Amino acid sequence: MADNLDIVLVNVGGTGRRVYQDLSLDFSAIEPPFWAALTAGFLRNKNYNVNLLDANAENLTYAETAQEIEKQNPRLVGIVVYGQHPSASTQLMTGVGQLCREIKSINPDRKIILTGLHPSSLPERTLREEQCDYVCEGEGFYTFQKLLESKKPSEVPGLWFRENGNILHTPRAMNVMDLTKELGNVAWDLLPLKEKKYRAHNWQCLDDFLQRPYYASLSTSLGCPFRCDFCSIFKTFGERRVRFWEPEWVVNQIENLVNNYDIKIFKLIDEMFLLNSNHYMRIAEGLINRGLGDKINIWAYARVDTTQDKYFETLRKAGFKWLCFGFESGNEAILKEAHKGNFTRQNMLDIAKKVRSFNINVLSNYMFGFPKDNEKTMQETLDLAQEQNCEFANFYCAIAWPGSKLYDESIAKGVRLPVRWQDYAQHSRDFIPLPTEYLSPEQVLAFRDKAFDLYFTNPKYLNMIENQFGLKAKEHIEEMTRLKLKRSILL
Repeated sequence: MADNLDIVLVNVGGTGRRVYQDLSLDFSAIEPPFWAALTAGFLRNKNYNVNLLDANAENLTYAETAQEIEKQNPRLVGIVVYGQHPSASTQLMTGVGQLCREIKSINPDRKIILTGLHPSSLPERTLREEQCDYVCEGEGFYTFQKLLESKKPSEVPGLWFRENGNILHTPRAMNVMDLTKELGNVAWDLLPLKEKKYRAHNWQCLDDFLQRPYYASLSTSLGCPFRCDFCSIFKTFGERRVRFWEPEWVVNQIENLVNNYDIKIFKLIDEMFLLNSNHYMRIAEGLINRGLGDKINIWAYARVDTTQDKYFETLRKAGFKWLCFGFESGNEAILKEAHKGNFTRQNMLDIAKKVRSFNINVLSNYMFGFPKDNEKTMQETLDLAQEQNCEFANFYCAIAWPGSKLYDESIAKGVRLPVRWQDYAQHSRDFIPLPTEYLSPEQVLAFRDKAFDLYFTNPKYLNMIENQFGLKAKEHIEEMTRLKLKRSILL
C-alpha cells in the first residue's frame, strides 16, 4: 500500500463466538459494513485516498488487524462501530477497545478516531476509556472530512479530543441534507463481496441455504421519527426525522450489486422502510421495471400502524420476500407505556395474516422485560407469538442501550447492567437484561430462553416450516434449537 493513504476505515472483527456463542458457527449473519462503505465513498468523492478493512469478514484477529493497518500506513484510522441491528454497536466496543490497544502497541503515534452509534451515545466516556485520539459525535461524514483537511481539532465539527490533559469537544456537525448528492458513491468495491465473505441470516434463506453468501445490505433512508424508550439511534442523528435517498439511487445500487457482484439476498437497514409510500413504492416499481424482482430476496422493516396492505402485491413482485415487524409485546398497556404505538393485539394478528396472504414471510420481534412486565404479561407475548406462528421470530430482553431513555433511567436508579460492553449482546454468556417492577433479571432471561425453545420446537411451527420451505429447513431449525446458550446469571 502506498504511503499516501489518507485513511483506512475498519470494521472490527473477533465478535462471533463472543457475541453469539455457538450460534455463530452457522446461525448468525456476517453483515457487510454499509456505513463504512458509505463513509469511504463520501471521502473518495472528496478526493481522499481511502481503504476499507473488514476484519470481521476476513476473520482477522485484533493483532492481525493492527499489523495490517501498520502495513497500510494511513494518516488516520477510522474504526466504524455499527452493529447488525440499530442499537447493537455497543456490543462491539469490547473488541474495538482491544483493537485500539493493539494499534497503539505497534505505533503509539498512529491516530485513531471512533465513529458510530455507541461513540455518539457516550462520547466523553468513550474517549476516557479507549486508547483512541478522537471520538466522533454524529453521522461522521463532515467530521472525517474536516479532520483529513488537517484542521485543528478545535475547528473540526462533532469532534471530541484531548488537549493539555483536558477533554474538549466542538458542536455537532450538521447532518447531510441531500443524501443522493452527498452520499451517492458507496465504495462497494472495497468490500470482499465478490469473494463471498458475507453471510445472510439463516431464516432469510430457509428456501435455499446455498444463497446465504450472495448477500449485501444497504440503507434507503437515514433516521427515525419515533420515540421508543429502548432505542438509542437518536444519539447519532440528533433529530427525529427521516431523510431519503432518491428511489432511482436505491434501484441503481441494487442493480449494480446484482449485475456486478452477483448479489441475490438483500437487507434494507432503514429503521422503518415501509413508512413513506411515495418512497418505497417508487423503489419497488423501479425494481420491477428493471426486471430485478424475480432475481432477488429482500427483507425490510415495517411497522404495524404505518403498513398499508394495498401495496403488498407490488412489493412481492419487486422481490420483497420478508417483512420484519416489531410486535414487541402481547399486552397493549405495555406497548403504550413503551411509546411503541397505539395498535392492538388484534391489529398485530391481522397484519401478520395479511402480509403472509401475499406470499411475503414475516420476521416478528418480541421483547420481554419492559418495566411493567410480569409473568402474566410476558406469557401474553409468547401466546401472541405462537398464535401468529410467523416464519421466524426474534425474542429479546429489554436492555438499557447506551443513549436510550432506558439507559439514562437505569443509571439514575443504580440498576445492575452488564459489566463489559460485549455483554450487552442478547446471546452472550454474561448478558444481563433489565429487571422489571415485578421480576429480576434472572427471571426475565429465563423466560426469554424458555420462550425461544417453546416457539421453535412447537410442532405447529415445525410443520409450517416443512410445508413451506422443505425438510432441510425444518432440520436446520431443529439443529439450531439443540444449541443451548450458556447464561452466567442462570447457573
